[in-house]
Amino acid sequence: MNAADFSTNRHSANVHMAMHTASKHTDLYFNDGNIVLLADMSYFLVHQGLLARHSEVLDELMRSMDSTPALEDRPVLTLPDPSIDIAHFLKAMYDGISFVTYDSDGFPTLSGLLRMLTKYKVHHLRNDILRGLSTYWPTTLTQWDTREASVTGQDGTYTPRDSLPHPIEIINLAREIDHLPLLPSAMYDLSRSTPSEAAIGFVSPFTGINVRLEYADLLTVLKGREQASRFFSTFIVNNLEGRQASRWCLRRKDGHPVNKKTCQIAFEAITFELLRDINGIISNRTSDPLYAMSEAEQMQIRDDLLNSEVSPMKTCEHCRVEFGAVVDTAKEDFWKKLPKWFDIDVSPWG
Repeated sequence: MNAADFSTNRHSANVHMAMHTASKHTDLYFNDGNIVLLADMSYFLVHQGLLARHSEVLDELMRSMDSTPALEDRPVLTLPDPSIDIAHFLKAMYDGISFVTYDSDGFPTLSGLLRMLTKYKVHHLRNDILRGLSTYWPTTLTQWDTREASVTGQDGTYTPRDSLPHPIEIINLAREIDHLPLLPSAMYDLSRSTPSEAAIGFVSPFTGINVRLEYADLLTVLKGREQASRFFSTFIVNNLEGRQASRWCLRRKDGHPVNKKTCQIAFEAITFELLRDINGIISNRTSDPLYAMSEAEQMQIRDDLLNSEVSPMKTCEHCRVEFGAVVDTAKEDFWKKLPKWFDIDVSPWG
């Protein structure tokens, strides 16, 4: 980034006025500081050496600036960024990133800080935050399953929007800071919404502004959604419709002809249940193929809680384990295809 990209002319009328009306930051103001950073209506008295050590961009700017004392007998570097973002940026360089949180409440701070760390090329802190963010927007299926479990209540209700940033925010941020590994999982997350919900966007609780995707990203999400739906339909056709019991089925030798077909009947019931997607509606997880494939296995070990009877979808241990291996393989295959479906070139993935 070139120094000419920044407004650092302290003699301009706007900067001159700002220097006389700005207030010093109450925390990021050090008496032994040797440079003033001016952003919006706040200024920060900090240390050139620390800034130069962390940021090659700031180092270049400070080398090219007018070093004549202008405010509090120190030279002034004017930055064209919101003062709140600069405050978080400086705090991260001085104190580390322990104040950063990855939930929805912490997203305004996190996103502003990541923009600053990207813009001013503070790579090590940027990478640390991205590692934390990837816990919730991961590149591996194992991490995704862990993330999903963390936002699922004991009653099975799925409420990610209560604790995690909206996927539209993550997609837009990933584009802005050019960090593609966040995109496939965020786009898959959004693709589980209805097309109209994805297109309309959402109203930020912090700004009251309607946040939407860029049109190209919206089309990508909808195309990926269609690919995921086709994969799931194929999974049902190939692995559930007309599925026979395992050759090692524990009920094969049962003398009663109906009992002998218990596992086959269970697979038929599971197929019907997946097509109705009742569990997805109850748990608020419709249009979620990864969840639905896992549910196809979980249905086989649950009791019928409504009637307190043995569930008609219970299979024997051999049939369940055999089908579980099919589900695991399908989920891994599904996950590996996400970057291609959403037209994102990410390596490594999965």
